[in-house]
Amino acid sequence: MKKHSLLPTALGIVMSIAFVQCKKPVTTGEKVKAQIENTISVDTSESKKNISNSESTVIEKSITTTGDKLKPIVIDKPKLTTTNNPKPIVVKPIPTTTDKPQATSVDKPAPLVSADFSLKSVKATIEGTSTLHSWKSKITIMEGKGLFQLKDNMLASIKNAEIKIAVEGIISEKGKKMDNKTYETFKSDEYPYITYTFSNAMIKIDDSNFVSMEATGTLSMAGVSKLDSITANGKKLPNGDLQLTVSKIIKMTDFKMKPPVMFLGTIKVGDEITVNFDFVLYEINN
Repeated sequence: MKKHSLLPTALGIVMSIAFVQCKKPVTTGEKVKAQIENTISVDTSESKKNISNSESTVIEKSITTTGDKLKPIVIDKPKLTTTNNPKPIVVKPIPTTTDKPQATSVDKPAPLVSADFSLKSVKATIEGTSTLHSWKSKITIMEGKGLFQLKDNMLASIKNAEIKIAVEGIISEKGKKMDNKTYETFKSDEYPYITYTFSNAMIKIDDSNFVSMEATGTLSMAGVSKLDSITANGKKLPNGDLQLTVSKIIKMTDFKMKPPVMFLGTIKVGDEITVNFDFVLYEINN
């Protein structure tokens, strides 16, 4: 046979074999194998990139067989479901009611009321001693003023008070010569008054109508002033008047006064003198 006649024959045989191979059914296993090979041959670099971009994204692939065709099933990315932030639970305390304490009425102290008082009567003396005998002089001229205050219709205090005694109104029972020595000792020409002033004196009256008064003020004699305290005691009379007595010992030398000397120094008056007051106050408007 010629060389050129064999070539078409060989070509025909090859095409017949190829035709038979194409007609041979492909098994499901072969399709699965081919699908797997196709899946494996996929470049995974892109998948890695996608995974790195979202850690919460998961992509899964699986293969199922339906009839003669194989289709990769891609599970969609899971959708993130968001829920509203839960509202915090606020536990409100149950209000408790407590009975309010009932207001107790407290009696307010009675206010102080101003009143006008005057001296109804007064007995005032100065007593002393000497090397010869004791002596006594009466205070005949005296005046006073102050703001008197009542509480519960009773005298409670005396404020801004001033008592003035005229030096030349001191009269001795021993006669004029003794009086002149007294005026000289008190320097009556320069200082005609003995004064005692105080800003506040508290007066207390107990259930037995006993009256007490204390005051601290300024005593001025012969041009010298000193702080001095006095205490007065007395009683409330049935008619409402107040009787008070005061007795105060004073040293003349404390006020830079020289005790009188008489009869060429044979009679010397003692340094201490005692001032006594016994007076009655009455309310003008009572």
